Amino acid sequence: MDNSLKGLILAAGTIITCVVISLGFFIAREAKDTASNGANQINKLNSEFVESDKVLYDGATVSGSEVVNVIKKFKDEKIGILVKTNRTSTYYNNSFDVKSGEFMGVVATQCDPTDIKSESYVNPYVNFQGKVVRDENEVITGIIFEQ
Repeated sequence: MDNSLKGLILAAGTIITCVVISLGFFIAREAKDTASNGANQINKLNSEFVESDKVLYDGATVSGSEVVNVIKKFKDEKIGILVKTNRTSTYYNNSFDVKSGEFMGVVATQCDPTDIKSESYVNPYVNFQGKVVRDENEVITGIIFEQ
């Protein structure tokens, strides 16, 4: 009788141990998935935060004076500004392909958007519609402002 009781206790202990180990693996797997999802969300929020100064112009209506400020603000960054007025279209700082978003490089001759005699003059009192342009890697390569 004593041996059968010890055998039952050993079997019950083995079953409980297997259940606890299985439960541990299940919880570890769920925690890994949750951590992975959390890391992805943090990366997404981080990229949105980094791009927030550019994304705010997407679909926004801004004045010409704000367009001139944007041109000056992003002068040293790898982003192009395309301003489409009723007279002409002008790239500032860098150029990019409007359809594909491909970065084309630095604009050779920089125009002054505040020169009233220039063909590319940006009237500070006119409204412009903004649009952000991304390349195939979802990197912002340009902003278009259309009168």
